[in-house]
Parts: sequence; C-alpha cells; structure tokens
Amino acid sequence: MRRWRSTYGKVAVVAALTLAAGVYASVRWAPFPEEKLARKPSSAVLVDRTGVPLRVRLATGDLDARPGYVPEAGRWIDLAIVAAEDQRFWQHAGVDVQALTRAFLQNLIAGRRVSGASTLSMQVIRLMEPRPRTLSAKIIEAFRALQLERRHSKTEILAQYLDRAPFGGNVVGIEAAAQRYFAKSATQLSLAEAALLAGLPQSPSRLRPDRHFDRAKKRQAYVLQRMVACGFITAEEHTAACAQALAVRPAIRYPFRAPHFCDWVGVPDRLGADATVLTTLDPALQQIAEDVLARHARNITADSGAIVILDAKTSAVRALAGSPDFRARPAGQVNGALAARAAGSTLKPFAFALAFDRGLVTPGTILTDKPRQFRDYVPQNFSREFRGRVGVRDALVQSLNLPAIEIEQRVGQERFYALLKKLGLGTISRPPEHYGLGLVLGNAEVRLLDLANAYACLARGGDWLPVRVIETAPSAAPKPLLSEEACWLISTILAGDERSMDTTGHAADVRLPPMAWKTGTSAGLRDAWTVAWNPDVVIGVWVGNANGAGADDLVGRQVATPMAWDVFRKIYPNNLGPWYTQPAGIETRAICADSGCAAGANCPHRISDWAIARVTRQTPCPLHTQQLAPAAIAAAEPAPDAHAGKNAGLVKILSPARDSAYRRLNGLEMDAQQLALTATSDEPGERLHWFVNDRPVGHSRPGQPLFWPLARGKHQIVCSSARGASDHIQIAVE
Repeated sequence: MRRWRSTYGKVAVVAALTLAAGVYASVRWAPFPEEKLARKPSSAVLVDRTGVPLRVRLATGDLDARPGYVPEAGRWIDLAIVAAEDQRFWQHAGVDVQALTRAFLQNLIAGRRVSGASTLSMQVIRLMEPRPRTLSAKIIEAFRALQLERRHSKTEILAQYLDRAPFGGNVVGIEAAAQRYFAKSATQLSLAEAALLAGLPQSPSRLRPDRHFDRAKKRQAYVLQRMVACGFITAEEHTAACAQALAVRPAIRYPFRAPHFCDWVGVPDRLGADATVLTTLDPALQQIAEDVLARHARNITADSGAIVILDAKTSAVRALAGSPDFRARPAGQVNGALAARAAGSTLKPFAFALAFDRGLVTPGTILTDKPRQFRDYVPQNFSREFRGRVGVRDALVQSLNLPAIEIEQRVGQERFYALLKKLGLGTISRPPEHYGLGLVLGNAEVRLLDLANAYACLARGGDWLPVRVIETAPSAAPKPLLSEEACWLISTILAGDERSMDTTGHAADVRLPPMAWKTGTSAGLRDAWTVAWNPDVVIGVWVGNANGAGADDLVGRQVATPMAWDVFRKIYPNNLGPWYTQPAGIETRAICADSGCAAGANCPHRISDWAIARVTRQTPCPLHTQQLAPAAIAAAEPAPDAHAGKNAGLVKILSPARDSAYRRLNGLEMDAQQLALTATSDEPGERLHWFVNDRPVGHSRPGQPLFWPLARGKHQIVCSSARGASDHIQIAVE
C-alpha cells in the first residue's frame, strides 16, 4: 500500500509538473491578441486653439472614451484604483492565488457568489474580450492575464484598465470620467475625487454620482479605508478627503460650436494624449464671423452665405462660418465655404500678378476697354459700358472684363490656368480649353476656402501653403508661385485709396484699417464674393442661395464687401493694422501719361510708375517720337478754357479718368462712396486746389488724394495751382 501511495504521489507530482510546464509553455508561446489590446474605444474632442471644446465625437456605441492616460507613481487615481480593485496588483503575476482561495471559501460557505477574485489584469482581458461570466470564461481570463503580464509592464496594464473601465452612463475610461464629472483632467484629480471615481467600476450604473450621489459617497468611503489599509494614505489625508465637498457636474450637453468647421475637420488619425484634437480655430474670430454673417443675412434676399478667416502667414483656418444659421432649413447645414460656385471676377488679380512677374505690364500700362467679339463670345463689363483707353491699375480696380482678357492673352491662357491649379483651386478640374478666355472672368467654379487660401499666397508675398486645421500638425514647405514684388503691386493697387476708381462709385472708406480687397459677381447674379487681406489675415466672403438661384442684390460690392469691411473693423477696432513694406525689387520709372510706356524726351506729361527691377520690359513711348514745333504743339493741344493759365499743362489730373462714369448706390453710407481726386505736378509739394462745377471742394498735394462725396449728375472737375497751372476733366455719376 505504501508503495502504491508512493507511486501515486510520484505520478501526481509528474502530472502537476507536466501541467505547470504546459501552462508555462502556453503562456509563453501561445498567440496573444495584441491587436485587440491596441484597439480601444475612442471618442475625439475637437478643441479650439485655446483648448475650449468645440465638439465631442463619440466612439462606437455612443461611448465617451478618451484613451491615452499614463499612470504616474503616487498619483491619487492610480493608488485608489489599486486599493479598490486589486491591492496586490504590484506583486502577483496576473492571477492572485490568495484572493482566489479567499473568494472560493467565501462563495462555498455562502452557497452563492458573494466575492470575486479578478485582478486588474484579468479585468483588462474581460474588457478587451467580453464573455459571459462563466467558469470557463474565468479560466480563459486567468490564462490571458498571465500572458498579458509576460508581455507588458504593470504600468502599461494599469493604463489599459484605466482607459477601458466603465464609469457610468456612456463614460468609459478615467480621462472621460474626470472631464465628465469634475471638468478636469485625470491628472488633476484630488484624493477625494479620485476615490469617488475609483469606486464606480464595481457597479457603474448603481453608483453613478450625478444620479446616485449618496451611494457614490458611501463607496468612496470604502475606497478611502482601503487606501489607509494598504498604506497609500495617512489617517490625516483620509480625514481631509472625507471632509472635502465634491461638486459633481449634473448631466451635460456636449458642446456644439462651429458646426460647419467641426463637420469638415472630422477626426484625424492621430489624437492627442487625452483624445483631443487641437484645431486652429480662434474662438474670438469665429464669433466675429458668425455674428457678422448672421446680422447681415437678415438684410439680404439670399438664403445662405459664408465667411472664412485665414492666418495670412500660415494658412491656418481661424474662423469658418458656413451659413448664417446651421439649424435653419433648407440651407442651414449646407457649408457655403466648401460649395463650388462660379468665381466671378475674383480670379483677375492672379492674371495681373502673372503679367507683372513676366515683365509684360506695369500699373501704368495702357490697355483697351472696347467691345470685342471672340467667335460667338462677346464679353461685357458689369456696367455694360466701356472706358476706351485705361491703365492697368484702373482696369483691375474697376474690374473691367476686356482689359482682363487682354492680360490673359498676353500671359497665355494655359499658363494662367496652370497657376490657378497650383494655387489649390482644385474645383477647376476640366482642361483649359473648356474654359477658354472666360476663365479670367470667372466661368470656373471655386470654393470660398480655396479662394481665400489662394489670396493668402498674395498676402504672404507669393508663397503658397495648404490650408491648416490642426494646430499641432507639421508645417508644409512653402511653394513659391509669385514674386514678392508682383504680390505687393496687386495689394497696393487694390488697397485703400485706389478703390476710389471702383465703377460702382463706392471708394475706399478712409476709416477702414489698411486692407486690400477684390470683389466678384457671377453671371446671372448667383454669387457675390469679396476677399480682403492684409499681412496678418485673409477674409473671404461668399453670399448666395444654396440652390444656386440668382437674386437682384447678389452683387459682390453690395452684399459681400460690407461684411468683409465689418469683420476687418472688428478685428482692428482702432483702424490700426499692419501693412506691407515696399520690396527692394520695386523701382520707380517715369512713363508717358498718354501712352503708359517709358517716357521719352518729347513726352509732354510724365508720371511716376512702379516696375519690377530687371524684370519689367521698358517699351519706349510710341506717341511722342519726335520734337514738335511750337506751332504744331499749339495745334495739337485743345483750346484753353477759363481755368487754364499760362502754365497750363504742368498740372495733370490722374484720377478720376477723363469721361469716366460712376454709379452711386442707394442704401450705402456716403462716406463709403467717395471719389479720390488725384493729380500730379511738375512742382513737387505745391498746393493744388480742386473745383467741381466751379465750386471749391478742397485742396491736396501732388500724388495725394482728396476725397469728394459722389453726387449724381454730370460734373466738370478742375485742379489748379496758385501759379495758374491747371487741368480739367468731365465725369458722370448715375
């Protein structure tokens, strides 16, 4: 008998050793589902650049989960969880044999399950691979827990648990719980707050503190007692934590700010440590954009509009309002900033910039604004009138179509098309021949966001960057597309005083901050555009109907420009903003006032013009090729009028252009409808006196404008000096 017992004992030992070896080998060599461990439920919190939440995008199952918590020695929540759930966590290898024995005896005596023995490692497995709570499931969890402990550190396992544990309602993970109940990060929890949250995973629904605070407090007391028993806190800390008043947040609504922006941004692949997405949105600028758009929308017939504000230096989106009211039907949720719409005249500055860079023209170059027919295409100006001979500067400011086509022909339509593509206008997707010469007039569709970013290239001096929406994203390398000199010329022409030449009659408001802007109106009055910029910001405005229908008031200058001005004034309430320094590559040349070409010895009237050094071609004046005899000069000159003295001709009116026609708009403030009167003189600095219909209206200096409020009718404008030199023109205001 003794021999049989000895044999059985040996067999049992061998069997136990074999089983242990098998378990060890399985734990070590059996595959472990690492891909499941790495896959955690994750919501995303979009925040503005100051960290204020804009939108919470819930994880699958509408869970609010914000993984990425990293435990740290001595942190209250780490100590509280270990004390409440697994006091020997730092000693066991995944399965707590002592706890298993205790639970077995307690359950056996009670005749039912009254105690569990799951370690944090086993709970991680259960949360990773949910199974029915059966004995076989427990065995699998224990086996996987042993594998987990071999492959990962205790700190990593604790982080896994704290990212996966339920904390009531749809809240998963300690970071989401800390934000939900205490509006702070898990790293900022006090001892009392940490103990309260550490008690929730045992029964998340029953202990949810925003609904069952007394139950949660009772569980908190238990956790604090366990922390004392484990030696994690002192008696004094226990007393202080029990006495601390807790302000648990009631049920909350998730933030819903900047809805069009958040819908567009979505959730990037890589999130921050607390599941946040730090966007580029500036809350103050976003509020300005939304307020301006909503207020102006009440006074227009169109049902939609959009405003985009970009950082001119980085192309970061600082504001994006896609409609006046996101909840309005039927157009509120249509994002006007991303809708492809006909560009109108907004593409013209890029053709002119290209012409400057190729040395083809200067601001003073004379173009022709006369009726022309291109096969079956007969372009018209918006005003249905033609100006005849007009300078590049005036042609761009007045947005004249025939001169723009002439510029497009000079630079080449395909070259212009290629530039627009490089500027990121991806909705111009058809081949260049599809658009033809009408491309410069805006027969292609663009998105407001892309258009504003194209203008950002002008605003930063010719370097193009892609739009940025994530503040922490690496910056892209800039792509030089235009010269700094060409961009400066465009910005200077379309800024401030030059707007007095606008054919609709509203000149630059002298109370505006320094800014340049370009308007556009699509065919059929379907889209109204304005893009305004300075060295800091680019503001894009689009107004129209979401269904593409036209409306009589959908004119860029009437409905979009006032919004852009309003935004600029709110950004710079003191009208003090940055402006550009003239590049070193810009030089001043004398040109003939009549031909716009380089002035020769025989040119009677010279004016200053800008050119790009070593780039701009210098074409001699073709009109004054020989010295005229005094008699011939007298015969060629018009008869002097009552305002001309013996030195007539030494003063020349530069603007407005002779025989120009303007339109005064109803409903627009008078100080926004002023005409700049500018003249040159061969006596620098002398005082020039201005008369309109023989009535004095003020005085100025050569090259400096005098602003005159538009009045309807035909007007004779005279500029004269004290020495008798004078010039006169006639204009009409409708």
